[in-house]
Amino acid sequence: MFCGWLGETVHHLDPTSEADPVAVLVNLISAAGAIIGPKPHLWVGNDRHPALIWALTIGATSAGRKGSATSTARRLLAVAFPEFFGPDHTPRGLNSGEGLIEYVKDDDSDNASPANLDKRLWVVESEYAVTMSRGRREGSSLPGVLRQAWDGEDLGSMVRDSMKATSPHIAIPGHITPDEFRAKMQDSEMAGGTYTRFLPIFCHRNLILPESRGADAQLIDNLAHGWRTVLNDAAMVDQVQLSPHARALYRDEIYPELTDDASQGAIAEFAARAAPYVQRVAMVYALCDHTDSIAEPHMRAAYRLIQYARATAIHLLGATGGDPHSGAGSRSRK
Repeated sequence: MFCGWLGETVHHLDPTSEADPVAVLVNLISAAGAIIGPKPHLWVGNDRHPALIWALTIGATSAGRKGSATSTARRLLAVAFPEFFGPDHTPRGLNSGEGLIEYVKDDDSDNASPANLDKRLWVVESEYAVTMSRGRREGSSLPGVLRQAWDGEDLGSMVRDSMKATSPHIAIPGHITPDEFRAKMQDSEMAGGTYTRFLPIFCHRNLILPESRGADAQLIDNLAHGWRTVLNDAAMVDQVQLSPHARALYRDEIYPELTDDASQGAIAEFAARAAPYVQRVAMVYALCDHTDSIAEPHMRAAYRLIQYARATAIHLLGATGGDPHSGAGSRSRK
């Protein structure tokens, strides 16, 4: 799954952080998609899919290094895009659906067009169990608004008719512990598909670096220069296509596997959006490689990441034991 420019970046950052490289990778993918914005898209059937990747990193409080994975990606991209990593684009705290809409609501002034407003958000939820509890409150609008946001749809509030957000582009990475994840994933939580929008990513401490000061500033500057060029160019892309080889791989191997009806219960819920999700992820791989065409390596890398997410769900929720790091293409060092 460590393919192209994304994989190369993780390779350079890996020795500088105790974070799991898979968690660093998925944070980079999520943040890159948010920065790229709403213009690049692909069609899966009659559904338009933007470059929005929502990931739920799942690890123990002390050993998971969930926050380290996010801060590793954030440090690099904040140097590349300092104008993005401020309160306007990276708020924290999903208290309600109305609160989320507030960040990206249309301007009421007569001279502002909603289409010209910057509606990009990367919302890191470091205590996602709290967010899930808020969503379970009677009358909460949060689950419905989250579903609309993942789809890239216009957002509106049934409580406040005047509040609306046209063409939002919102990516949400969250952090949660395995025990919290198991406790929250009840049937009522899964209903409606709110949490199937998130890729569950198991993570743990990958290295022991008691005296680490993080990546060298020169390395960050060099990588940031490349990232700024790559994502600025990606933002100008319109529709993303699949190459013939990528299309054949998806049609003959990936789609049959991801639409297998054998899974039951919570695992089946997580698998429900796996097929379109693999194309979304492949699109971000391609855009980060300076192309508007998904090649076979992009599709295969995305497939491996989706397999990893499914293995995480099985490991934490299913009857099958095991570690998602086993056989999922991870470079993790034990």
